[in-house]
Amino acid sequence: MTNIVLYELAPTRSLKCRWILQEAGLPFESRGNDVAIFGSDELLAVQPLGKLPAAIIDDRPLFESSAIVTAIADLVPEAGLIAPAGTWQRHLHDQWTCFAHAELECWAWTAMLNSRDFLRPVDQHVAAILPQMEAAFGQGAAVIERALDKAEYINGDSFSATDINVAYALYLGAMAGFLADFPNARAYLDRLREREHCTMQATP
Repeated sequence: MTNIVLYELAPTRSLKCRWILQEAGLPFESRGNDVAIFGSDELLAVQPLGKLPAAIIDDRPLFESSAIVTAIADLVPEAGLIAPAGTWQRHLHDQWTCFAHAELECWAWTAMLNSRDFLRPVDQHVAAILPQMEAAFGQGAAVIERALDKAEYINGDSFSATDINVAYALYLGAMAGFLADFPNARAYLDRLREREHCTMQATP
Protein backbone atom coordinates (compact mmCIF):
# COMPACT_ATOMS: atom_id res chain seq x y z
CA MET A 1 0.00 0.00 0.00
CA THR A 2 1.24 3.48 -0.89
CA ASN A 3 2.08 5.59 2.14
CA ILE A 4 0.96 9.21 1.69
CA VAL A 5 1.42 12.23 3.94
CA LEU A 6 -0.30 15.47 2.95
CA TYR A 7 0.73 18.80 4.43
CA GLU A 8 -2.38 20.91 4.17
CA LEU A 9 -4.38 23.88 5.38
CA ALA A 10 -7.66 25.03 3.89
CA PRO A 11 -8.16 27.13 1.83
CA THR A 12 -4.68 26.77 0.32
CA ARG A 13 -4.11 24.80 -2.85
CA SER A 14 -3.96 21.74 -0.62
CA LEU A 15 -7.73 21.63 -1.28
CA LYS A 16 -6.84 20.18 -4.68
CA CYS A 17 -4.68 17.47 -3.14
CA ARG A 18 -7.26 16.43 -0.56
CA TRP A 19 -9.89 16.36 -3.31
CA ILE A 20 -7.92 14.01 -5.59
CA LEU A 21 -6.96 11.76 -2.66
CA GLN A 22 -10.61 11.38 -1.74
CA GLU A 23 -11.65 10.78 -5.34
CA ALA A 24 -8.92 8.15 -5.57
CA GLY A 25 -10.06 6.50 -2.35
CA LEU A 26 -6.53 6.50 -0.96
CA PRO A 27 -5.82 6.73 2.77
CA PHE A 28 -3.41 9.45 3.83
CA GLU A 29 -2.00 11.13 6.89
CA SER A 30 -2.82 14.82 7.24
CA ARG A 31 -0.26 17.17 8.75
CA GLY A 32 -0.30 20.91 9.25
CA ASN A 33 -3.80 22.34 9.54
CA ASP A 34 -2.34 25.28 11.45
CA VAL A 35 -0.63 28.43 10.19
CA ALA A 36 2.35 27.52 12.39
CA ILE A 37 3.32 24.90 9.80
CA PHE A 38 4.33 27.57 7.29
CA GLY A 39 8.10 27.93 7.16
CA SER A 40 8.63 25.25 9.79
CA ASP A 41 11.68 23.01 9.60
CA GLU A 42 9.42 20.02 9.03
CA LEU A 43 7.73 21.62 6.03
CA LEU A 44 10.97 23.09 4.65
CA ALA A 45 12.34 19.57 4.46
CA VAL A 46 9.59 18.79 1.93
CA GLN A 47 8.82 22.17 0.32
CA PRO A 48 11.83 24.49 -0.16
CA LEU A 49 9.80 27.67 0.39
CA GLY A 50 7.96 26.32 3.42
CA LYS A 51 4.58 26.69 1.71
CA LEU A 52 1.55 24.45 1.36
CA PRO A 53 0.70 22.01 -0.03
CA ALA A 54 3.40 19.41 0.03
CA ALA A 55 3.30 15.64 0.13
CA ILE A 56 5.42 12.66 0.95
CA ILE A 57 4.60 9.63 -1.17
CA ASP A 58 6.39 6.45 -0.13
CA ASP A 59 9.06 8.51 1.64
CA ARG A 60 9.64 10.76 -1.39
CA PRO A 61 8.79 14.47 -1.11
CA LEU A 62 6.71 16.19 -3.76
CA PHE A 63 5.50 19.77 -3.94
CA GLU A 64 3.35 21.94 -6.23
CA SER A 65 -0.33 21.13 -6.04
CA SER A 66 -0.89 20.18 -9.69
CA ALA A 67 2.10 17.83 -9.62
CA ILE A 68 0.66 16.17 -6.51
CA VAL A 69 -2.79 15.91 -8.13
CA THR A 70 -1.28 14.26 -11.20
CA ALA A 71 0.89 11.88 -9.17
CA ILE A 72 -2.03 10.75 -7.01
CA ALA A 73 -4.23 10.16 -10.06
CA ASP A 74 -1.47 8.02 -11.59
CA LEU A 75 -1.44 5.81 -8.49
CA VAL A 76 -4.93 4.51 -9.23
CA PRO A 77 -5.27 4.03 -13.01
CA GLU A 78 -8.33 1.87 -12.44
CA ALA A 79 -10.18 4.95 -11.13
CA GLY A 80 -9.95 6.64 -14.54
CA LEU A 81 -8.93 9.99 -13.04
CA ILE A 82 -6.18 10.62 -15.60
CA ALA A 83 -5.18 9.28 -19.00
CA PRO A 84 -2.05 7.12 -19.28
CA ALA A 85 1.27 8.84 -19.87
CA GLY A 86 2.09 9.24 -23.55
CA THR A 87 -1.52 9.40 -24.74
CA TRP A 88 -2.99 12.45 -26.43
CA GLN A 89 -5.53 12.82 -23.64
CA ARG A 90 -2.63 13.01 -21.18
CA HIS A 91 -1.03 15.74 -23.28
CA LEU A 92 -4.32 17.63 -23.04
CA HIS A 93 -4.24 17.21 -19.26
CA ASP A 94 -0.80 18.84 -19.25
CA GLN A 95 -2.01 21.56 -21.61
CA TRP A 96 -5.01 22.59 -19.52
CA THR A 97 -3.11 22.31 -16.25
CA CYS A 98 -0.37 24.62 -17.52
CA PHE A 99 -2.97 26.95 -19.01
CA ALA A 100 -4.79 27.18 -15.68
CA HIS A 101 -1.59 28.28 -13.95
CA ALA A 102 -0.28 30.63 -16.62
CA GLU A 103 -3.48 32.26 -17.85
CA LEU A 104 -5.85 32.12 -14.88
CA GLU A 105 -4.46 31.40 -11.46
CA CYS A 106 -1.50 33.76 -11.47
CA TRP A 107 -3.69 36.78 -12.25
CA ALA A 108 -6.37 35.91 -9.70
CA TRP A 109 -3.81 35.19 -7.02
CA THR A 110 -1.95 38.46 -7.63
CA ALA A 111 -5.23 40.33 -7.42
CA MET A 112 -6.04 38.69 -4.10
CA LEU A 113 -2.58 39.47 -2.72
CA ASN A 114 -3.28 43.11 -3.46
CA SER A 115 -6.81 43.24 -2.09
CA ARG A 116 -7.01 40.85 0.89
CA ASP A 117 -5.71 42.12 4.21
CA PHE A 118 -5.15 38.62 5.60
CA LEU A 119 -2.77 37.79 2.72
CA ARG A 120 -0.76 41.01 2.67
CA PRO A 121 -0.91 44.20 4.79
CA VAL A 122 -2.96 47.03 3.30
CA ASP A 123 0.08 49.30 3.06
CA GLN A 124 1.63 46.79 0.66
CA HIS A 125 -1.37 46.59 -1.67
CA VAL A 126 -1.03 47.96 -5.20
CA ALA A 127 -4.67 48.54 -6.05
CA ALA A 128 -3.85 50.09 -9.41
CA ILE A 129 -2.96 46.69 -10.88
CA LEU A 130 -6.36 45.12 -10.20
CA PRO A 131 -8.01 46.11 -13.50
CA GLN A 132 -5.01 44.72 -15.38
CA MET A 133 -5.24 41.46 -13.45
CA GLU A 134 -8.97 41.19 -14.19
CA ALA A 135 -8.40 41.80 -17.90
CA ALA A 136 -5.62 39.20 -18.09
CA PHE A 137 -7.71 36.66 -16.20
CA GLY A 138 -10.64 37.40 -18.49
CA GLN A 139 -8.65 36.46 -21.59
CA GLY A 140 -7.93 33.03 -20.15
CA ALA A 141 -11.43 32.59 -18.76
CA ALA A 142 -12.87 33.29 -22.21
CA VAL A 143 -10.95 30.29 -23.54
CA ILE A 144 -12.36 28.08 -20.79
CA GLU A 145 -15.82 29.50 -21.43
CA ARG A 146 -15.65 28.45 -25.10
CA ALA A 147 -14.27 25.02 -24.21
CA LEU A 148 -17.28 24.47 -21.97
CA ASP A 149 -19.84 25.54 -24.57
CA LYS A 150 -20.62 21.92 -25.46
CA ALA A 151 -18.83 20.00 -22.75
CA GLU A 152 -19.42 19.36 -19.07
CA TYR A 153 -15.76 18.67 -18.36
CA ILE A 154 -12.57 20.29 -19.56
CA ASN A 155 -10.78 17.19 -20.84
CA GLY A 156 -13.02 14.48 -22.20
CA ASP A 157 -16.48 13.19 -21.43
CA SER A 158 -16.01 12.53 -17.72
CA PHE A 159 -14.55 14.10 -14.61
CA SER A 160 -10.78 13.88 -14.33
CA ALA A 161 -7.79 15.27 -12.45
CA THR A 162 -7.66 17.98 -15.10
CA ASP A 163 -10.91 19.38 -13.75
CA ILE A 164 -9.44 19.70 -10.27
CA ASN A 165 -6.50 21.74 -11.56
CA VAL A 166 -8.63 23.99 -13.77
CA ALA A 167 -11.46 24.36 -11.27
CA TYR A 168 -9.21 25.69 -8.53
CA ALA A 169 -7.91 28.41 -10.84
CA LEU A 170 -11.48 29.40 -11.66
CA TYR A 171 -12.33 29.21 -7.95
CA LEU A 172 -9.64 31.78 -7.20
CA GLY A 173 -10.99 33.91 -10.02
CA ALA A 174 -14.45 33.75 -8.51
CA MET A 175 -13.09 34.78 -5.10
CA ALA A 176 -11.35 37.70 -6.77
CA GLY A 177 -14.65 38.71 -8.37
CA PHE A 178 -13.48 37.99 -11.92
CA LEU A 179 -15.97 35.32 -13.01
CA ALA A 180 -19.23 37.26 -13.30
CA ASP A 181 -19.18 37.41 -17.10
CA PHE A 182 -18.50 33.70 -17.63
CA PRO A 183 -21.70 31.69 -17.08
CA ASN A 184 -20.30 28.42 -18.43
CA ALA A 185 -17.38 28.58 -16.01
CA ARG A 186 -19.67 29.38 -13.09
CA ALA A 187 -22.00 26.50 -13.98
CA TYR A 188 -18.97 24.22 -14.30
CA LEU A 189 -17.88 25.08 -10.76
CA ASP A 190 -21.41 24.47 -9.51
CA ARG A 191 -21.46 21.02 -11.15
CA LEU A 192 -18.15 20.09 -9.61
CA ARG A 193 -19.30 21.18 -6.17
CA GLU A 194 -22.03 18.56 -6.40
CA ARG A 195 -19.40 15.84 -6.32
CA GLU A 196 -19.17 14.09 -2.97
CA HIS A 197 -15.48 14.79 -2.49
CA CYS A 198 -15.24 18.34 -3.83
CA THR A 199 -13.39 20.55 -1.35
CA MET A 200 -14.29 23.93 -2.88
CA GLN A 201 -16.80 26.02 -0.98
CA ALA A 202 -19.37 28.29 -2.58
CA THR A 203 -17.96 31.58 -3.85
CA PRO A 204 -19.61 35.01 -4.08
